Amino acid sequence: MCSYVPLCVPMCSWKVVYVSSRAEKKVAERLKENGIECYMPMKKELKQWSDRKKMVESPLINGYVFVNPSALDRDKVLQYSGVLHYVRYNSGDAIVRDIEIEALRSIEQKGYFVNAEFSKPLNTGDRVSIEYGPFKGLFGSVKTQAKESIYTISIEGIGYDLTVRVPEEVLVKRKP
Repeated sequence: MCSYVPLCVPMCSWKVVYVSSRAEKKVAERLKENGIECYMPMKKELKQWSDRKKMVESPLINGYVFVNPSALDRDKVLQYSGVLHYVRYNSGDAIVRDIEIEALRSIEQKGYFVNAEFSKPLNTGDRVSIEYGPFKGLFGSVKTQAKESIYTISIEGIGYDLTVRVPEEVLVKRKP
């Protein structure tokens, strides 16, 4: 009997799985317990009830857990309770760059949800890149603009919009 063992396992890359409603934490715990690298960014919010206020942690991006499975573990991820499917992009698994994961980690660690302040004119649809700071290397496009120079920048890897506040000196308008 002959068995084939691959000489090298292809390089891992971050992917995104869509999970059942309100199951993000449990899915992430199960994946970690079974040795699959995963990441679920959290945010702290002050929730108010009729009789009290409490600081609670909730997912920064509802319904998603980022996973970094080996090629051999890719299908194994789908077998865990709560995991519905991989997020697809261009007829393949959506790939998230390490720099985007690091930006999400920075958002989580610093406790802010990025919002952009600019004195230079940016218009809806403008392509921008962040040149300095914890979000260096991220790029996308301006989706909306609010009064106080708040812009919605779309992070391209997952097609998810995050509202990011950054000082104007870190943003560069890209050519189309």
